[in-house]
Amino acid sequence: MKFTSYIHSALLFALLSPALAADPQSKIPSVKQRKVFITGEVIAADSQLIFVPPSQSSPVSLRKFVGEGKFVRKGDVVLSIEAHNAGTLEQLQTTLEQTRAKLDAEVAKLEVAALEADKAFAVTQTARDKAEVDAALPKTQISALDFDKNQTEKEKAIRDLEVRRLAAKTAQAAVLRMKQDGELDIRKQHIKLEFTKQEIALSSVIATQDGFVTHNFNQWPQERIDEGASVYPGTQAGTIIGTGKIEVKGWVLEADRLHIRENMAVSLQFDALPGQQADSVIKTISQAPELKAQWGNGRYFRIDIPVPEQFRQLAAPGMSVLIQPADQKAASNNKVIAPAKLTLEGEVQSRVNLPVVPPAIPHIWQYTITQLAPEGSLLKAGDLITQFQAAEVMTHLARHKSTLNEKQRALEKLRLDQAEAERNATLAVDEARANADKAARKASMPKELIRRVDYDKLVIDKELSLKLLDIEKQLYETRKRARLAEKKALEFELMQSQNKINILEQGLTRMTVKAEQPGILIYKNNFNEEKFSSGSKIWMGQSLANLSDPKQLFVNAQVAEAQAVYLRTGQEAKVSVPGGNQVLRARITQLGKVFHSKSATQPGIVRDIELEFEQNSQTSLKPGSAVQVQIQLQAASVPGNATSSAKEGS
Repeated sequence: MKFTSYIHSALLFALLSPALAADPQSKIPSVKQRKVFITGEVIAADSQLIFVPPSQSSPVSLRKFVGEGKFVRKGDVVLSIEAHNAGTLEQLQTTLEQTRAKLDAEVAKLEVAALEADKAFAVTQTARDKAEVDAALPKTQISALDFDKNQTEKEKAIRDLEVRRLAAKTAQAAVLRMKQDGELDIRKQHIKLEFTKQEIALSSVIATQDGFVTHNFNQWPQERIDEGASVYPGTQAGTIIGTGKIEVKGWVLEADRLHIRENMAVSLQFDALPGQQADSVIKTISQAPELKAQWGNGRYFRIDIPVPEQFRQLAAPGMSVLIQPADQKAASNNKVIAPAKLTLEGEVQSRVNLPVVPPAIPHIWQYTITQLAPEGSLLKAGDLITQFQAAEVMTHLARHKSTLNEKQRALEKLRLDQAEAERNATLAVDEARANADKAARKASMPKELIRRVDYDKLVIDKELSLKLLDIEKQLYETRKRARLAEKKALEFELMQSQNKINILEQGLTRMTVKAEQPGILIYKNNFNEEKFSSGSKIWMGQSLANLSDPKQLFVNAQVAEAQAVYLRTGQEAKVSVPGGNQVLRARITQLGKVFHSKSATQPGIVRDIELEFEQNSQTSLKPGSAVQVQIQLQAASVPGNATSSAKEGS
């Protein structure tokens, strides 16, 4: 039966669609009888979403987060996390320099091999030239046996020369390949270094526009995301609400799409401005429906409606709006009955909260709390807050120190070996220079006194000795460069090991956390919703507690959207602690810039208010204390003055 009704509905829609397309103003009897109610909210068109920056650890602690409702300007730092990659950046820079030094050493070694191949080629070329001189002797002037021997030596020298030429070409190609491979490796290291630099730079969120900061709720735990909170990278921590254009965004159930159209006149009723209505028109309608999981399985079309000029100063982002077609709007009752007083739930908070988190030590993810100051204790600057412990730190430290000692001994041995190699290289150059002088003296003899064949060979030896001297000089410089590069690479390895040791030693020092300023210690809950205590396990980036300044306390309370119209800055209030006889005087100093859900689990729309205690009234309260706020309203009946009250609140 249900399936048959669905078919009938589909056929009816198919029959009506052409008529609606031809005449959008056409009337269907069922439309007049059906009431259409559209849910909407006020949004700021120029808003910037604040996301927690990416990090190699998760969760992370918010080192800085501009307070709720604070005004920021373009370029200001809104949110920042601890840059866990600061130590990694130094390691990457050292690794890059080490890679360059190793490349220079490898290239220099291959260049030495190429010069040795050139040296062998020059010697073989000289042997061929001498063989050609002997082979050029006429057969009539020497014996047949010597003639055949000379021809055989010539052919052998030619074959050897070809082999040496190929070896020299192969050695040069090896040098070129090593340079290309090394450049790719260096480029990879450089890209990794630049990526880490960008990641560190992105550890802070910069405001791209002027506006007011609002905070979101964390999915776990169910609390507002404030400075010092532990959150996961990629979480939307808040929004910068722009000061420009605001509009109404509505959601139309898919079944009601037939009853609305663009430029259709509608009536707007703001829950936060009771007794008032605004007239506007539907500007745009989305082309396809969207899912809203928080509302169930239904699908909705999104509509955009401009806010009338007279309401732009009154409307605030987050306000709930009831949208109705203009021909269906009900008569407005301008007389609003206000309660005599409001009783709100609030919490005492501090404007300065320093998070207490474990140190960020590479490859150490979990710590043990061995000592912890009592919750609620008033600490002075320099007092011990907590002591962390991680057995892996000492293990890593011992291993790196052992590696450092081995590399230091290797460096000392390398220096001795390089000193010996330096002396041998100098002797090789001196020997080549002496051989060149000797060959030059022999070739300077008058050729009339010796045989022509012997004189030609002396000239060839002279040219060879000059080539060998030049090659030995190049070998000396290349080997020297190779030794320096090898030494530099080992020194960078020492520096890298020392940097790792320094990071571990600094981490050991930071395991003892002391108070940077006076404050009250307020514990936080772990993943099991339990308070941390001595002996508890804690993950890197997880916030253990907050050190709150007791001299900068205020009350953060929430008022229902429909009652926010009765509040304004400057109103007096009484703050009482449940279960006690303490009543303190306070005053409303700030109303929230936006309306938002009460919590991640309670969808009711509320507005935040801040109350400052009068002088010397908050000495006995501590951050985190739950309080009740009572506000006496001026009149029990507020006929038609909701607009003026809203102006004062805004």
